Amino acid sequence: MLMADVFVNRVGENMRRGFTLLCLTLFLAPLTGSIGHDSGFDSQWSTSIPDMTPVIQEEIDWWERTTMDSNRNGIHDSLETLDQPVGIGLSYSRDVTDSDVELLESMGYDITDVIEAVDAVLLGVINSSDIWELSQIDGVVMVERYGQVILWGDIQTPNILAEQSEVYPHTAWNHTPMRGAGINIAMVDTGTDNEHPGLKDKFVAGYDAVCFVHTDPECILAGGRETDGSFDPDDGNQHGTACMGMAAATGLDANGEQTGFEGSAPNASLIDVRIGTDAGAGPFENYLLSQEFYESAMNGIQWIIDNKDTAWPGVDESLHGIDIISLSWGITSHEGGGSDGEDMHSRILNEATLAGVTVSVAAGNDGPDNDGLSGMGSSSLSITVGATDDMNTIDRDDDDIASYSSRGPRRDNGDNDPTNEMKPDVTAPGTNIVQAEACVTSGGCNNFLGGDASQNGYTGRGSGTSYATPAVTGIIALMMEVNDEINPLVIREILRSTATRMGPASQPEHDPHWNEDFGWGLVHGHDAVWTAQYLNMTGMATSDMNLDLQVHIENISSQGTVNTYTGLAWSRGAAMETIEYSTDGGETWTEVVYESVNGTLNTYESFEFQFVVDTDKLPDGYNMIIVRGVDTDGASSMISWDSVVGGGNVDSMGSGSSLGRTLFIAIFAFAVLAFGAWVAVQQRVDEPLQFAIAAGEIQNVPSAVDDEPLDAMIMDDEPDSTSS
Repeated sequence: MLMADVFVNRVGENMRRGFTLLCLTLFLAPLTGSIGHDSGFDSQWSTSIPDMTPVIQEEIDWWERTTMDSNRNGIHDSLETLDQPVGIGLSYSRDVTDSDVELLESMGYDITDVIEAVDAVLLGVINSSDIWELSQIDGVVMVERYGQVILWGDIQTPNILAEQSEVYPHTAWNHTPMRGAGINIAMVDTGTDNEHPGLKDKFVAGYDAVCFVHTDPECILAGGRETDGSFDPDDGNQHGTACMGMAAATGLDANGEQTGFEGSAPNASLIDVRIGTDAGAGPFENYLLSQEFYESAMNGIQWIIDNKDTAWPGVDESLHGIDIISLSWGITSHEGGGSDGEDMHSRILNEATLAGVTVSVAAGNDGPDNDGLSGMGSSSLSITVGATDDMNTIDRDDDDIASYSSRGPRRDNGDNDPTNEMKPDVTAPGTNIVQAEACVTSGGCNNFLGGDASQNGYTGRGSGTSYATPAVTGIIALMMEVNDEINPLVIREILRSTATRMGPASQPEHDPHWNEDFGWGLVHGHDAVWTAQYLNMTGMATSDMNLDLQVHIENISSQGTVNTYTGLAWSRGAAMETIEYSTDGGETWTEVVYESVNGTLNTYESFEFQFVVDTDKLPDGYNMIIVRGVDTDGASSMISWDSVVGGGNVDSMGSGSSLGRTLFIAIFAFAVLAFGAWVAVQQRVDEPLQFAIAAGEIQNVPSAVDDEPLDAMIMDDEPDSTSS
């Protein structure tokens, strides 16, 4: 999708080029010159990179290695001891054909849906004794049990360093004037009341997956729903509207006043995909209702994949297609140890990612004693989000893991890649989050009796990984706006590499940064957006990056005008040919020195590297220092970076809160905003919305009790309360 203007009316292509030229001028003009410093490295360092043993992964079909079928008979283990009706799906080793459907129908089955993305057929509820015969059908490689759909469900936006505050004045929003314009978020939930003042005019397209075949009385009376994107679902539950507000609300109330309750991407747009009803989603005593939610979830995600490039009627070309899927719910696996990411509802998210749609999904609300992660959150390629408790302060230093947030790792899927099991990926605040209020019957409003959310505000608070996820979704939208060439896996790598580390490494033998509670850390909106933009401005291709190469600056020490950078590097499989750094925007590269290592390093085994920069020999002004690894084919790792003041000033900006980086971004932001003002005059459009913290209003919102996940419906336990 093309980059859109940051203001209400999009500027022309010439304005976008002008903005890019300004960025390039600001950043690249001072980034020339030679560091030319005699490093004086001692004998512990070598000019040769350590030898590494590359791993050649054997390609094994998922059904031959999944741990959800331990006896390899093509049937999920949890099905083999059941003696009751159960929801069943069949996964094939190939495309599902008309002949396959005809065969199943001849056997007396009513096909509920064909999920093309994962070569699967949904049969609905059948007798569990049928599984043995079904497993013998030609092409069927797994008989799978339906899971249950569970909803996991102010200060949040400034805490993730999206919106500026007194505590963190330089964040993603004042780094650039971008707010997510031109990015379509598919909120897959209970529907969204986009009549809400903070969500007004965001609707681009919608789909009601609940009504694609089902027994909901509303669906029967309406005679079905349109599938072309023209249907606009409503939310009678609250969950979907709350989640979309946390991703993209403008913060406006019914009086047009700014409240301060913005989402992290307040200019992003909505693709409204309804997969849950007013009742929410599971667990239910009514198994028929539960299995229909599962089918709705699968159908809704398939619809997104099918329409990822659709030219929606009546909207600007920049709003065609679908960019992000936001999922604030999970699906139980029924298997001991949770999902290994190879069930069809996890695999379909992998397919969405490979199709170019970035997936942000909740880790779950099962707490530290969870028996593995649920499906969806276990997807190998998705961005799985855990929740922190921000203690109702913007300050990140007092944040801790939320008591309810599901912990990692995920169950092993047998592919000999331990990084797949490292879930969650990142965390964000999810506790006591203020919600945009939907039109719900419990609040005296009913969408089907002429009511809507147009007079509603931001009332009540909710907790859950449901609410952490859309905050990250919004950051992803900002990243995509500043770099329209970036792909989902690079987005995930940037979020991981720029996150603020929280807690010790849980598997240091595989990754020195990942923690089973926080993942790679607390999401850092500023650094994530900046990294995405820097890659775009310098023309560094992201499509052929080798993300198995890991290169990270870990420490910066200064003596006079000389900065010594020490880092860690390792590989997840591919051999690393060299590590190199640049002080001129990637125009020239210099190789680092390496830790002297005896023998050959195994995969995941890390080593140190070091390089020295004399800032006195850099041009006056602000200079970017970037370092990367390169494989034998010339593909680059994700960059690690720092900013310094040249000309003898020694202000290293190795951390997001340091003064040097703050000054650098402040000057850049001033120039960008000045350019934005010039564009506004030229285009004669309205001034962009101004966003500010409404600290007083935040304090007046009723608080939830402790940090219980108010919006979450957890298996085997009733929630203490529900949001409304």
